[in-house]
Amino acid sequence: MRKIDDAGYGHLLYERTRIFKTLIVHRLDSKHGLAIVTPEQPDDLWTLRRVISKGDLVRSETSRVIKDNSEYSRPDKERVKVTLTVEVEQVRLDSTLSRIRVSGRIVDVSNEILGKGEFHSLNVSEGHRIAIKKPQGFTKVELKLIENSSAVLGDSYFLVALDGREAGVGLVRGTHLKIFPVVESGATGKMFAESKKSTKGSASAYFQKIADMMKSINSGQEGEEEGGGEVKSSSTRKVFVMGPGTTKNAFVNFLLQNRTKKQFGDVRAVEGLDVAGEDGVYTAVRSPSLQQVLGETRLVKVSKIIQETMKRISLNDERVALAFKENMIAAKAGAVESLLVSDKIFLGPDDEEKVVELLNTVEEFGGETFLLDSSTDLGEQINSLGGAIGLLRFSLGAKVSQGS
Repeated sequence: MRKIDDAGYGHLLYERTRIFKTLIVHRLDSKHGLAIVTPEQPDDLWTLRRVISKGDLVRSETSRVIKDNSEYSRPDKERVKVTLTVEVEQVRLDSTLSRIRVSGRIVDVSNEILGKGEFHSLNVSEGHRIAIKKPQGFTKVELKLIENSSAVLGDSYFLVALDGREAGVGLVRGTHLKIFPVVESGATGKMFAESKKSTKGSASAYFQKIADMMKSINSGQEGEEEGGGEVKSSSTRKVFVMGPGTTKNAFVNFLLQNRTKKQFGDVRAVEGLDVAGEDGVYTAVRSPSLQQVLGETRLVKVSKIIQETMKRISLNDERVALAFKENMIAAKAGAVESLLVSDKIFLGPDDEEKVVELLNTVEEFGGETFLLDSSTDLGEQINSLGGAIGLLRFSLGAKVSQGS
């Protein structure tokens, strides 16, 4: 079958969507090898990179710029939306731009401005709905990836590290951390506490700026579906606030008094973290105090795996594999229990398809895998250890270190 059923794809606007972890699954028909999904965060794109392979049919909406060259036409260019299906020849992950690029020959198109047989590339990013048709059906690993992809919904939350002068704001989604510009209070030293009246007014304006930034980040996240092939999440994010003194408590109270139910989820102050600003957000990620509050999120789990890795290395425990080659040997032996990979591994000499094979092999043997953002401290630690680290169920002895 070289065409995705139009009726099957059209149902996506009317069927009740299901949320598996964070990847929104509108339709999953394992019998006919069809999935219609919307990635919600970077980890979901990595999931799709591992699911989509050569020979698959991928359908999505794209746009083309059209210029009317007739004699009396206006010089303006028009952007036209087109729905098309490509037979996949290549898939590439572009983690720096948070997208995957799916390239292949067009086998079906809704507008004659593009012709069948032409080569075309679809850029799939967060919020971009696509349909995947696998002629040979889904493998068990691929189905598992779709149904259990990325992080649980609770893995998306704000970190705010503030004092009376500045606030650092970070957004965690799965194993990815994004830092936003520091919010300045506009007050320094004694000016911030001149009087109770001015302090209250200054603090309220300062707190409002922080809240407005988070609302802006959340903007467009309400309402299940929008036009243009995009789906918006209606889930609310928790907010964890830290920093020296009592400013964090005052900000928590401010949010609780001024928020609406749709703006934020649970809002909590975290004790034991006394660094504000951007540095405070980075410090919070690896802080035991925050880990205790968060519980077993993916980022916390990754931090614990790195700690266990360093412990085993210091004790000369052989149940550790470093870099790509060692982990591939261990994976094929069914020895990898947990595998961490930095996105920078794709800039190295190892072929991207080989990296996909590594991760899928680990999961075939019941292991768990994590893709880390190299811009975070945790990601940098993995880079320093060869871009991939694996905790092993059992030692392979010299077999791993010799690469045989």
